[in-house]
Amino acid sequence: MNAAPSPNAHPLNTAPVTPMLRTVLLCDIVESTALVERLGDMRAVALLKRHDQLLRQLMDLCHGQLIDKADGVLALFERPIQALDFALRYQRGLRELGAVEGLDLMARIGLHVGDVMTWANEPNDVLAGAKAFEVEGLAKPVAARLMNLALPGQILMSGMAQNLCHRAVGELGEAGGNLRWLMHGRYNFKGVPAPMLVHEVGEPGLSPLRAPESGGKAWRELPVWRRPTMIALEVILVGALGVALFWSTVRSPPAIAFAERDWVVVADLQNRTDEKLFDDSLDTALRVGLEQSRHINLVSELQIDRVLERMQRQGQVLDRQLATELALREGAKAVILPTVAEVGGVVRVSLEVIDPNSGVTVYSESADGRGVQSVLPAMDQAMAQVRSRLGEALESIKTTSRPLEEVTTANLDALRAYSLGSRARVESRLADARSLFEEAIRLDPGFAMAQLNLAFTYYVENDAATTRRYLDMALANRSHLTQREALFLDGAEATLDDPERALTKFKLLASLYPDEYRAYYNYAYFAHLDLLRPADALATLQPGLVPRNARMGSLVYLAGDLQLALNEYDLAIRAFEQAESLGVRGAKSEYQQAYAAQRNFGELARVSALQSASGSASYDVEQRASEVGLLWDQGQFADADRLARDLLGQALADGVSDLTRSSLRGGALVLRSYRDDKALATDLQAYFTQQAARLQVADVMEQRHIVLQLLSAGWLAAGDGEPAMARQALAAVQGHPSLDRYPANASMQRIVQAEMALADGQPQQALDIVAAPIAKGEGLYLERTLLMRAQAANANWPAALQWAQWLSRNRGRAFAEPDGLGLLQAANLAESTLALKAEADYAAAQGNPGLAKQALAAFRAAWPGAEAEAMAARRTAKR
Repeated sequence: MNAAPSPNAHPLNTAPVTPMLRTVLLCDIVESTALVERLGDMRAVALLKRHDQLLRQLMDLCHGQLIDKADGVLALFERPIQALDFALRYQRGLRELGAVEGLDLMARIGLHVGDVMTWANEPNDVLAGAKAFEVEGLAKPVAARLMNLALPGQILMSGMAQNLCHRAVGELGEAGGNLRWLMHGRYNFKGVPAPMLVHEVGEPGLSPLRAPESGGKAWRELPVWRRPTMIALEVILVGALGVALFWSTVRSPPAIAFAERDWVVVADLQNRTDEKLFDDSLDTALRVGLEQSRHINLVSELQIDRVLERMQRQGQVLDRQLATELALREGAKAVILPTVAEVGGVVRVSLEVIDPNSGVTVYSESADGRGVQSVLPAMDQAMAQVRSRLGEALESIKTTSRPLEEVTTANLDALRAYSLGSRARVESRLADARSLFEEAIRLDPGFAMAQLNLAFTYYVENDAATTRRYLDMALANRSHLTQREALFLDGAEATLDDPERALTKFKLLASLYPDEYRAYYNYAYFAHLDLLRPADALATLQPGLVPRNARMGSLVYLAGDLQLALNEYDLAIRAFEQAESLGVRGAKSEYQQAYAAQRNFGELARVSALQSASGSASYDVEQRASEVGLLWDQGQFADADRLARDLLGQALADGVSDLTRSSLRGGALVLRSYRDDKALATDLQAYFTQQAARLQVADVMEQRHIVLQLLSAGWLAAGDGEPAMARQALAAVQGHPSLDRYPANASMQRIVQAEMALADGQPQQALDIVAAPIAKGEGLYLERTLLMRAQAANANWPAALQWAQWLSRNRGRAFAEPDGLGLLQAANLAESTLALKAEADYAAAQGNPGLAKQALAAFRAAWPGAEAEAMAARRTAKR
């Protein structure tokens, strides 16, 4: 007996099924399930929302029909070229989304053309969770097999799809001309009756552009002679002896799919000798030697440490198994396992190349020597063989390889001290690093890498003389550096007195070694610091903002500083937050300033609590000097004065560099210049005299800062009614090379000249001095204040108002503009607030009382109290 149907049962879906020829696209984001674990719920959800927005935009742009995105993406397109256009744009969009979060987002994509059956689900079923449309047919599993076969970032398509796309590639415009079209041969797919030709389409640098590996559901069809039945027949015909001869003669050696600039993990050295000296020294030597190659990229030691920490395996020996796991996690294509052993007085250096996907040793190269001193030459020989095995041209190996004894040191004790010093520097143990580098140099006075690294430890302390001493040593021994390190040395040396040449060297270094992330950072840092080019700096920084860069946090933080200088506050704060999540510690002055520039002082206090000391006395004092500006900006003038005095006392007690101390003294004088200070002229003269004397004996690294300090004293003197001192300042720096090489110094010279012209009642002369450079986007923030005042003195109220508004609205630049170790930051901030009062005055002069009232209210909200009104009155009198 049949049961009666339930009244709540759904009726059978009788929607019409429509067969049609369509392009089926299936894609899957690589390791998408690990995103939530890596990012956390909130960040993962935000990323997925941005992903869905990207997906919808691209579907609309490429005229696709999104069928499902629950587990990957299933979509239909009327034409294959539309599907390919979507796939290419989607891969680029994923990379951009991932870069924001410090991820390497990629997808596997499969395309096939064929008949599909589609039907619409009932509305009630859709409300219950069903898809709006269903798609079935053989084309769907074929596209799925292609997708599953694809490597991360790879677009695979069937022969029909490739043929139709290739015919229509002109529709993609310029993007189509950059594509590579590869045929990877015939593959059998599980559940598909006949083998299919598999093609790849991709962009160089973004796509793998190599054959995918066979798996359980898709495998490459072998030539007839390699099939099991034919091999068995050959065995029968030739016999046992023939089989052995055949196997030894024609079998292919193991291979590894390694392309130019693929990544390699170097495992820890397996030292099977009794010589403990090999433990640290040979690891460093191997890395230095491999880094000479322009064919391979090494996963850095710092990046390995970070990955091991994420794997909760920190401190463990990077042996074969762990190195293989790490390589798979990082997408490296090979693991190199070094071993040194001694048998019967023969020292053998062996380098195994391991395919991390299979764990199989595909190559093993070795070289022998006798005695400790033979180890480095043996390692050179083995490395050359491995580089050749990985596909590097012999001519390239010959051109870029120099013996390890030449580019490091033949003294293994010195090499070990250097290795330990490098580790100490990474761990911020500055004193230990210095001692170890000094020991390495004592053991080998020609050890250029140790001298170069030691110079860096003194550069951060603003110790010009010692920095120069060790850089000169490294330059004298430049022939003992690899080409990579020699280029970096050239750039580092040029930063002391020729920033344009430094940028040229860093750009060349990045072009020859794209994985040399120091090049991107240093170009950006000095383009901003020395040449006042934040936009150029930010653009050049982009290639280094990749997860593979173990120091990406530092680059992201620098990007935030540059965005602050460009008044892009939201982007700057996002960058600082990302840097924090990437483990950047220490001072957070720029992070604070991003909120202060918007007068959001509540968030500023929160960020202040995140700071920590760096361990460098000069750097910490220099960073704390920015707190003086923050207090001043909030109208806490007495507190700012007190902190300025305390920091100067701390600098004297801690023995920080003369350069840092003179900057602090100059900054204190700047603060006093905005108030009624009768002793300013006397103290200013003493400061000027001292700096003029220092200029005659200072190192070239210090001179550019002293020139700025002298000109700043001249500017203060001109504004304080001391024209003679201002003329002395101009005369003291006349013809100094830094005026041509450093835009801040040239700008400060014009500021002094324009201030003197205004003091003499010649506003047009002041305009002639500053207008043209400012029109070209040059000059310091302060130079705009002279232009504003000159326009006001000429009664050109619209122009004066325009510049007053510019000054009050570009506070990001006021904070982030490099100006001689923070010497002029307080002046910038004072002028950004005083510009509000000037805006009120100029608006009133134009007969705009509403704007005048609004600007005056903003000024009094920023700086309440009688003292602020008095400062504004003093500035008005100078106009």
